[in-house]
Amino acid sequence: MVTLGVTGGLGSGKTTACKFLAAKGAYVFDADQVAKRLLETDTEIQRQISEAFATDIFKDGKIDTAKIARLAFANETSQRLLNDIVHPRVMEAFQQTVQEVGNKYPLIVVDAPLIFESGFDSRLDHTLLIYTKYKIRLERALRRGNLSREDILRRMELQMPDEEKRELATFVIENNGTEEELRLAVEKLYDQLIE
Repeated sequence: MVTLGVTGGLGSGKTTACKFLAAKGAYVFDADQVAKRLLETDTEIQRQISEAFATDIFKDGKIDTAKIARLAFANETSQRLLNDIVHPRVMEAFQQTVQEVGNKYPLIVVDAPLIFESGFDSRLDHTLLIYTKYKIRLERALRRGNLSREDILRRMELQMPDEEKRELATFVIENNGTEEELRLAVEKLYDQLIE
């Protein structure tokens, strides 16, 4: 069993790359989904965030994810504060997942935008950067329609530059072309990793 962290900036296509890996037989651990589930269910995380930001993070008895997103992407300090609370628990969940499914899959993939920033890379065999030109990433993120241009630019600004990630990643796949080109590159890497 091999572990691979897949990262890339907002709009890079990392989630699409992970879908292609899953189609080939990999297990995909979606770090953002796990973090969201922990935020919604883990009372200790909720307490720590409320204390750290000195604010109520609930709305109508439920966690206010929109408010947490605003807090997290306000600036680098806020983002680091939130990540320091949530990331260790996400890593624990990943380790538990590896124990549960590790012998059933040849490749376990972590889909996470902050593989290097969180230190997650130190727990993985390999890392893959999906590298996409800034302009293309911005266009893709805008097409999704779930964030304003201002929010997208702020989030991109808070992420580690792809040039730095390129230096750290084991593998880099350029994703400036078609989805089919991405699929072929990802499938080739899958075959290389599990041969």
